[in-house]
Amino acid sequence: MGSASATAEFDEIAPGYDASRGGTERAAGFAAMLAPLLDPARPVLDIGVGTGIVAAELTARGHTVHGLDLSPGMLALARARLGARVAVADACRLPVRTGSVDQAMSTWLLHAGPDNRAVLAEVARVLRPGGRYLVIPAGGTRPTDDVGVLVGELEDALDPDGSRRDDPERLAPIAAAHGLVYGGTASERPTSFEVSPRAMAASLTRGLFTGAWAVGGGATRLVDETRARLLALPNPDVPRPRRGADVVLTFTRST
Repeated sequence: MGSASATAEFDEIAPGYDASRGGTERAAGFAAMLAPLLDPARPVLDIGVGTGIVAAELTARGHTVHGLDLSPGMLALARARLGARVAVADACRLPVRTGSVDQAMSTWLLHAGPDNRAVLAEVARVLRPGGRYLVIPAGGTRPTDDVGVLVGELEDALDPDGSRRDDPERLAPIAAAHGLVYGGTASERPTSFEVSPRAMAASLTRGLFTGAWAVGGGATRLVDETRARLLALPNPDVPRPRRGADVVLTFTRST
């Protein structure tokens, strides 16, 4: 799922990760989107399970979830929620038998550093024919408030070739090359939260969105410039309502 430096970044931010991303309330919303698309009679493989917060919400709804993640720090929290059903593993090299998985899922994984071509190839390998892969992309619908505009511009500057994009236009052709058929958007849930320019600027200090993208080298200048632009906005301590939408993308292993 990424390099050693990215793993260390997620280990470091693990204690505050859930709170920085909407906590149990948002995780419950994700689970409510995913649950109708999953068969409760069959186990679910959560690739990039993170802290296990979404998997725990699905477990509470009657699903059996097994989780894999590259960050031991994140998995320590997941293990507290899911017990022995989690393990350290790289999404680009899944320790799973070919054709053995009926259904898999990932929440906010494919933008965060792994080679999404390799991840989709591995998902296609482990899914049985007709098996499904559900993806909640981090991209979703970008907020259009003044904070969202600046952060969106930073994302584009840090990813000029679009390799971190996790929208259907990027993922569908990659998936198709490995025998995964994109089935469209199966669910959409409006989201609303608040963040001040100063709080967002602080979240960029250790990487975009507090660790989702580890930033170094020349890219540090781009982050510093965005932080300065955020702090220069009117009333930088006043939270902005940020409205967007979370979606579920569906992929099916061809027969």
